[in-house]
Amino acid sequence: MRRLILLVFSLSFFTFASAEGPVKDVRNNFRNFGSRTTKIVLSADGIIDAYIRDAVTKEWKISPYEFCTPQEYEVIKEDTSFFFLLRTDGIFSKEYEPSIEFLSLIKGGPKFRKGLFMSAELISLPFQAKDDDSGEIIPFIPAYLQIIQDYIMAVQKNILASIGGNVVLGDLSGINGKTLLFKEGDIAFPAAKDEIKWIFRGRAEVVSQEVIESAISEISQDVAIGLVISPVKAHKGGYCYKLVIDPAEGKLYYFKKNRINEKSPVGFSLNDINKLSAPYKR
Repeated sequence: MRRLILLVFSLSFFTFASAEGPVKDVRNNFRNFGSRTTKIVLSADGIIDAYIRDAVTKEWKISPYEFCTPQEYEVIKEDTSFFFLLRTDGIFSKEYEPSIEFLSLIKGGPKFRKGLFMSAELISLPFQAKDDDSGEIIPFIPAYLQIIQDYIMAVQKNILASIGGNVVLGDLSGINGKTLLFKEGDIAFPAAKDEIKWIFRGRAEVVSQEVIESAISEISQDVAIGLVISPVKAHKGGYCYKLVIDPAEGKLYYFKKNRINEKSPVGFSLNDINKLSAPYKR
């Protein structure tokens, strides 16, 4: 399906256009959220959209919701009484075309007439490479929905903290009780055999995608998963996102974004690993 293009300028945790408007608008967007209907924009024939539909039915708790098609969205997208959860294509300032897809929560409004999509954005999470058909993001969809809802509730408690994107969901506290799983190929530096396990004092493994999917499906309470999201082909002006997610609790422990270049290739860098392993060394 044709998706909106999200202009991504910020290097902060999430991109916020609401922060550019009056504080009053930001306050109203978040505080009124629970009393407004969230329209979940999904196509009828996509596998990922089918999984999003199923996860919303099971996980969405913080507002009334209804499903709608992209065609219906085009008709009602300027209605300020609705919020919309939808997949968007993100493009950075030095890119020629979108390369990463986001899962975005936005508010309807007339500013869309000028294509100013960011003007009504509450939160956008990097979702997968644009046109990725691997389905590797599917097991993480329920966790994504929980992270978004937790974010909304966190901002409702501290509205001013949302200005400039300063609210960060979760941190590394509590992660040392988890075993970290990294997918083979997601470590961006040459690591010796069992080096990652040693760095984390035996509480981390580099494993196959199949092992990660099995760990998520078993709903293990003591596992956190590393997730790398980057363009299908690394290119100048592109970015790589690195997340660590607890799929059982829907918690985001780590979020890092870097521009892709020779010094910063796709994947978890040694600096990322050192930061993540710090709680395990106390």
